[in-house]
Amino acid sequence: MKLPFSLCLAFAFSFTSCERHAELKRELASLQASSKQDEAAIQKLDQDIASFGGTGATSRYSEQAQLKQEQLRPLEFAIPPRERQLSAIETEFARLKPAAEAYKAAHLK
Repeated sequence: MKLPFSLCLAFAFSFTSCERHAELKRELASLQASSKQDEAAIQKLDQDIASFGGTGATSRYSEQAQLKQEQLRPLEFAIPPRERQLSAIETEFARLKPAAEAYKAAHLK
């Protein structure tokens, strides 16, 4: 069984000497301040999670990613033929380039 934090502190303060009373008050104040900061951080995280779609957003994002992968899969198969066509055009261009330069040089005069 877990006792509430304030009950534990009250119990601790009731059996402490006066010498440690001020020190314990400072520790209590610092613990309360850190507790408030933690609570504020938790609230900010909750707000951030809510702004990104809540806790169910992960499943939605994975479904969307799967749909995008299914849309991209056909494009993956279309790229190699296009690359081959581009390579053929570049080869033909490289073959015709010397003739084009010779034609330009001959007709500049």
